[in-house]
Amino acid sequence: MYSLRQSLSRSSTIRACSHTWSMFHYQRDGPDRERKVYHAVERADLFDLDGRRIILLDTPGFDDTNKTETEILRIIAFELEKQYCKGQTLHGVIYVHRISDFYVNGLAKTNLGIFRKLCGDSSLQNVVIMTNMWSRLHSEPEGRRRAVELASTDDFFKPAIVEGAVMMHHMQNTVESARTVIRQILKNHPIALSTYEETVDQHTSINKTGMGMTVDEKLAQLELKLKAQFEAAEQAKEQLRQLQETMEEEKRNQARQYQLLQEQFADAKREREQAIHEAEERSRREIQAAEARWRQEVEAAERRRVENGVIVSGRSYAMINQRAKSYYATLHYNEEHLEILQRRQY
Repeated sequence: MYSLRQSLSRSSTIRACSHTWSMFHYQRDGPDRERKVYHAVERADLFDLDGRRIILLDTPGFDDTNKTETEILRIIAFELEKQYCKGQTLHGVIYVHRISDFYVNGLAKTNLGIFRKLCGDSSLQNVVIMTNMWSRLHSEPEGRRRAVELASTDDFFKPAIVEGAVMMHHMQNTVESARTVIRQILKNHPIALSTYEETVDQHTSINKTGMGMTVDEKLAQLELKLKAQFEAAEQAKEQLRQLQETMEEEKRNQARQYQLLQEQFADAKREREQAIHEAEERSRREIQAAEARWRQEVEAAERRRVENGVIVSGRSYAMINQRAKSYYATLHYNEEHLEILQRRQY
């Protein structure tokens, strides 16, 4: 009897039925003649059930993260080939599914497809689909609804059940519950799985069997997916490079514009300073000219008064004083103008 499990933990069915274990392993020469040891198929010791002697074999599932699917195929195929060559056929196969897995992903569907190719449609009548991990559910009705959904879904267990597979539930995780599953298997006639016939009778390499080609198809799909992801990553990388180049060019443009503005500001500052300097010089000359004219008029008036012995009339003196005020007003205006220009400069 054969059990394909979906996790690395030992099958609870085998643990419940037989309390002694021995690790079965084999050695095979690789192309480089390196001796490889695969510790994968666990075999329980013989035990009696209803007067019949039972051997249970437990293999890894295809979701084993420690081995590739090709390695698992070789392990299973070698064990099946060994049993078949000894004339030991199987009464049945138990496919273990965790009822606690509420979401059936693509990997689980692919694993079920590989399992069907392993058995062959004609051998599915000797298959028991056994659910376990019921203790992880919130309630039993929840698990039963899930089991009905799995059994009635075309993408999962329904096709196998239509071909004769039986669905059972290992709820209590007790010896009696496990042996109920075994008794269902014992009702069957011994079978030769499809992989037996392909690898032994037809001398087909494992990669060319239905199971092997299913794995190859999955690997090809995975390769295409990885290739698409790689191309998308390369495209994103190229887009990032172009974006970086655009940002660098924009940075250089902004630096050039900033430099140009700095130069324009410096030119404007020099022009303003030059204009202020010229205005200062012009105002200074105007002030000096006004002061010179005022002094000349005062001196001329004073000379006339002295030379002629004439006392300057009040009116004449007022006119001279008015011109003096005008000159001082001009002087004051020019000084204020210079102060304004200097404040603008700074």
